[in-house]
Amino acid sequence: MIQSTRKRESHPRRRGAAVIYVLVSMVAMLGFCSFAVDLGRVQAAKTEIRRATDAAARAAVAYLPQGSSNVISNAVKIAKQNNVDGAPLIIPNSNVTIGVWNANTRQFQTSGPIDNVTLFQAVQVTARNHIPLLFGSILGARTCDVTATSTAALISIQKPVTQYVSAHGDPWLAGEPPGTLASEPDHGYAAAAHPWKYDVAGNSGTYSSSGIPQFTNSKKVEPTDYTSGEPFGSPTEFVLNVQPGSVIQVSVPLNSENMATNAGYYNGQNQPSYEANGSDNGSYAIYSDDAANPSLPQGSVTTSGSEHGISNIAVPINSIVGVFLDNNVPDNAGTVPAGKDYSTQTERDYLSVEPDLRQTFYVGAGQTSLGDQQTIIVPPGATRLFLGTMDGHEWSNNLGGFNATISQFEIELVH
Repeated sequence: MIQSTRKRESHPRRRGAAVIYVLVSMVAMLGFCSFAVDLGRVQAAKTEIRRATDAAARAAVAYLPQGSSNVISNAVKIAKQNNVDGAPLIIPNSNVTIGVWNANTRQFQTSGPIDNVTLFQAVQVTARNHIPLLFGSILGARTCDVTATSTAALISIQKPVTQYVSAHGDPWLAGEPPGTLASEPDHGYAAAAHPWKYDVAGNSGTYSSSGIPQFTNSKKVEPTDYTSGEPFGSPTEFVLNVQPGSVIQVSVPLNSENMATNAGYYNGQNQPSYEANGSDNGSYAIYSDDAANPSLPQGSVTTSGSEHGISNIAVPINSIVGVFLDNNVPDNAGTVPAGKDYSTQTERDYLSVEPDLRQTFYVGAGQTSLGDQQTIIVPPGATRLFLGTMDGHEWSNNLGGFNATISQFEIELVH
């Protein structure tokens, strides 16, 4: 009987031990689960913070020509637009560094010369964030720091390209097939003085390595259709080799010979005095595209309206004007962007411009009135850049042109 009693008493003891084992196992399992949650959270935060610094560095480097304050402010702004562990990433100004990327050593340095061959302008962005831990807090580690450093550089992808921009280049014929007409007809002008009422799209001719037009007829000073003698009006096309968001810089010598629009100049009489920024001995006359608003009187200055799906503009006459296009003919390509106003020197002295597709913008000589290089940011979808000159109507009677040099810089994450 005593033995039987002992056997019955042993069962509760076994059951109690099993409960302890289960509790210990559950604690261990919960610990591993918490550890897995912590690990996953930290790994996700690492990916997010890297993505945020990459975006901040890429955005900031495009603003290098605007100076350090604009570089830093844009890096901080873009970083804040990215979440890390569910909250916007905040980086101090001191975490944005402007310097030089050495392509040979694959190193970022805070100073040095720029040769655009092996040494390039660059921006480095560093970020740090504290990630709260669940399992780690039990062991005394309440947070885990995640950090990332991204470096972006302006990489010159090819040698600068110089092409001739004819004074006959009507920006509103950009991307149009040969034979397309543009420009407001001059109903009030005598036919003898103005034989061509419209500008006509056509081949812009061939050019020498120095950018000078070459013609089979030595009597011609500009490409023409050889039937009416009218110069073609298509603007100069530059094929883009960079991705959207990258940077283009245009340079035109300020003392380069220019054109004039007065009657008689189309046949070579007199010497034009305009420069690429629209200066006529220091004065500037503001024009808009008359054909963008054919119901308004000729000479009306306005940014409203459009022609061939390309926006209007207010800009000095005879200055260089640009427009980005994709691979499509711009007519009926959707909503036309708003026109831009460059009627004041302040507006023309931009350090960086971000035009939309089919939105005309001021290029001028490619630099501000103080001599600072201007930067043009390539819009999404752009494959081509067209450069022409500004006139109200009748580009066909202009004379001369410019040699414009374009440098294309790809924004690359290099580290």
